[in-house]
Amino acid sequence: MSAPAHQFLFALDLSDRAHFDEMVAEVARNVLGHVGYAHDTTADLVALLHAALVERAAHASRPCRVQFSADAGQLQIVVSSGGGQEWRTRRALP
Repeated sequence: MSAPAHQFLFALDLSDRAHFDEMVAEVARNVLGHVGYAHDTTADLVALLHAALVERAAHASRPCRVQFSADAGQLQIVVSSGGGQEWRTRRALP
């Protein structure tokens, strides 16, 4: 019997990214760990997410959204802010 496929959508709307850096990192580590990524993959993805948040904050004054979604064997992380260019990454689920 195989394990059930992960399928979810989880999003955070951040009014001030700077005040929530550690919270977003902790949420990301928990989401990534929950679906079964290894520690090194989780650390890499959290670092990429942090860089995307820093870049979006530098170019936008509006709230920022961080979205994690899993479907069809893929995890996608999206960072968007104020209608500007989105940052995305996609990885196969473990």
